[in-house]
Amino acid sequence: MNLYYDGEYKEKDADFEPCFPVRKGSNTDNISVRELPGDKCVSLIHKGPYDNLTESYKKIYAYTNEKGYKLKLPTREVYLKGPGMIFKGNPNNYITEIQFMLED
Repeated sequence: MNLYYDGEYKEKDADFEPCFPVRKGSNTDNISVRELPGDKCVSLIHKGPYDNLTESYKKIYAYTNEKGYKLKLPTREVYLKGPGMIFKGNPNNYITEIQFMLED
């Protein structure tokens, strides 16, 4: 998964943090282990190539704007199904969950 700290799309110099889940762990000089806070969120499941994520972001932004929701950073992309370690797989079958946390 990735956490995105920018409030808008950036082609370059994006402020993001790659993450992966662990059961237990501790910080080291190069790795920070922490629990992400849970909260109310709006999420959307995107099926297809990563190149098409922009369309799903447009849909979720339109929905949150229509409802008047205030969003807080970071946003999250959870990669539920993507390329394998050895084979790329079919990008049309990739599944990504986009999560926008909501302000109270």
